[in-house]
Amino acid sequence: MKLVSDTFRELFEHKAMQALGDFAEKRGVELYLVGGSVRDLLLERQTTDIDFALASDAIAFAKAFAARIRATCIVLEEAPSTARVVVKRSDVSGGLWLSMDFAQFRAASLIEDLRLRDLTINAMAVAFENTETFAKQGRAQNACHVVIDPCGGMKDLEAGLLRFPSERVVQEDPVRLLRVYRFAAQLDFEISEAAIALVVKHRLLLSNVAMERCRDELVKIFKVKKSYPYLRQLESVGLLEQVVPSISGTDSAWCSLEDFEKSPIPTGLDAYRNGINDYLREELGVEADRRTFIKLAFLCGDNPSSIGEHLRLSRKTVQFMANLISGSTEFKRIMPELTHKQIVDFLRTYLSDWFGVLLYAAALYPIDSAILKQVADTYYERILPVRNQGKLITGNDLIQTFRLKEGKQIGNLLKEIEDRQFAGEICTREEAFAAVAALIRQHSNC
Repeated sequence: MKLVSDTFRELFEHKAMQALGDFAEKRGVELYLVGGSVRDLLLERQTTDIDFALASDAIAFAKAFAARIRATCIVLEEAPSTARVVVKRSDVSGGLWLSMDFAQFRAASLIEDLRLRDLTINAMAVAFENTETFAKQGRAQNACHVVIDPCGGMKDLEAGLLRFPSERVVQEDPVRLLRVYRFAAQLDFEISEAAIALVVKHRLLLSNVAMERCRDELVKIFKVKKSYPYLRQLESVGLLEQVVPSISGTDSAWCSLEDFEKSPIPTGLDAYRNGINDYLREELGVEADRRTFIKLAFLCGDNPSSIGEHLRLSRKTVQFMANLISGSTEFKRIMPELTHKQIVDFLRTYLSDWFGVLLYAAALYPIDSAILKQVADTYYERILPVRNQGKLITGNDLIQTFRLKEGKQIGNLLKEIEDRQFAGEICTREEAFAAVAALIRQHSNC
């Protein structure tokens, strides 16, 4: 296992970190790097979110330090006293953008505080005065002796094993039952048999946890590139159903999820891979992207609204999943005798989500790569140019030019012009006005 890289040397040489050391020393405050920050150092995972612990007055300390370096301080929690100092690139002569959390011990001592943390790998600390040595010396020079490790977290990191420090930590905060699977997915670690036994024993306690907290842990699991095996583990111990009782666990749904993770972009869409990847990375809500919610949609059955409501998902996210499900059903219906007009109509109906619908549909059932390419080509050759061009005429144009009154007729005329524009029959304003004139004469002659 590596200790640190140049990234962490840069981190501890950051002017804000140096200022923090001087500030704590002058105040006589014993400051400790703790939790995920120590874990990430040991795993050599890049991070700019740094966690510190101190014996008392964490909020007052953070506010004073933020004022000292002219950074932003945000109070996160009153009990235990916790605050965040956000250091922007423009603060203290630039460098990395840092988020520094300061939390007061939740027990009488640091050791007892560490024993109350969620997992052994997150229950380690390094005294601030030793952090630079920790970063520079590395494992070969035995810098590990500066790690305070009452729960055997370093040994578990070496073994790639996740353990709870005690049964008490699960009982005090049952969301940790989900969190152990989230860390397993993010780190590709194994969960100890003892931890699994505690999950099974206490899974009903999740009903006492705010749904938003459960949702956030679940979404983070879906967000992992290869979430399928960990979600199946959640299902096997009864946690998935405990969090989302109405979730669909059919074999076909699980197979589609697994297929999507193995190959999210079908062969027929290879030419558009960069655009699809950008699309999949777009954030929808609760710190997750489109890829995440495509995966969740596979397990939503035919009613994403109920699951979205249960998980407190945003309307935008629920609508996105609903579009995937309805769009894939519609595409399957028209696919046997697919015409150019049907493709255009499909793309116009699912204008913002057609990429997602195709990816979702391709994981559900076989689609010839030539058909996928034909749909994508049609979008870029026909739909996108029209979208970029915008409307050729407006309702005001019709009122002023043809002396029409506001009403249904104007709406019908605009829709007809837009239909012809997408069909490629009309390309200019002049052609649009000529078409409207012809439509009005035709209506007058009827």
